Amino acid sequence: MRVSVAIATYNRAAEVEKTLLGLSRLDAKGCPEFEILLIDNNSSDNTREVADRLAPLFGGRLRYVREETQGLSHARNRAIIEARFEIVAYLDDDVDVDPNWLDRLCDAYSSGDVAGVGGRAHLVFPGRKPRWLGDSIEGFLTRVELGPNRRPSGVGELYGVNMSFRKVWLDRIGGFRTDIGRIGNALFGGEDDDVLERVGTLGGLILYEPGAVVGHRVPHSRLTRKWFWKRCYAGGRSVPRLWPDAQVNGYQLLRATWHIALMSWRAALAAFRHGPQSARCFESLLKVATRSGIWLGLIGELRRDRTKLLSASNSSASPESLSAPKALVEQLPRALS
Repeated sequence: MRVSVAIATYNRAAEVEKTLLGLSRLDAKGCPEFEILLIDNNSSDNTREVADRLAPLFGGRLRYVREETQGLSHARNRAIIEARFEIVAYLDDDVDVDPNWLDRLCDAYSSGDVAGVGGRAHLVFPGRKPRWLGDSIEGFLTRVELGPNRRPSGVGELYGVNMSFRKVWLDRIGGFRTDIGRIGNALFGGEDDDVLERVGTLGGLILYEPGAVVGHRVPHSRLTRKWFWKRCYAGGRSVPRLWPDAQVNGYQLLRATWHIALMSWRAALAAFRHGPQSARCFESLLKVATRSGIWLGLIGELRRDRTKLLSASNSSASPESLSAPKALVEQLPRALS
């Protein structure tokens, strides 16, 4: 089993250095053939210097690759192109890798016809965890804990912090969608779920391997209510782009509006019952942020659909050029007013 470990990064040289130092201590007796791909997504800091300085620790296994097109999905797709081996294993640039991580990953792939494997990710806090940060909210910091046993898994369970695929499967689905996912410091998402769903739709088996463990370092900058609000809002905005065209309509916009009102009421109720600074209240407020993001994302998709319709009508007056569903056309003026 041969593995290309891919780390995408953007202006986080200090975090990359810690991650690479951890990878240099891998115990890979059961998986000796591997390489490390550091995909620099157009950084302006000293990421290249860090890679050059630590390269001797890897005996030629570390390769620095610069991807100029901004966006996490672009960087991950570049890793697919650059990968020399049959497994592409993605790690975030801010993880502490368990020494046995690679061995356990390879063992999971050896267990059968497996398309992908994801592992555990526990959170490493810089100090005491805030009181308002409940267990259910920790998932937004990309915590992955699916139990002690290896098992099939899929959408909503595994994430790119510690996720791998056979390269042939990534080629089969066309890689990561570049119209969704994080771009620079913007907290958009959805690309992990999209890849898992497309692999699963084609019949690929995705396993959760609890022995492939990483610690996900949490910086102080993310332990604020404002960061969580922005994270949920941006994640919500990405959701409508994952929906089929038939689901992007005025009815869904009305539903999203209703959900904002409902979640706002529940947040007010939680504040009254448990206090405005409680974890229960904050969890409800994050649902308001997510629903608000979905609402605005729907507006964007509806406007995009209307633009396509107008372009089609201007380019040709034939009925074939106006083949959008009649219901959608009728809903657009009301939804966008």
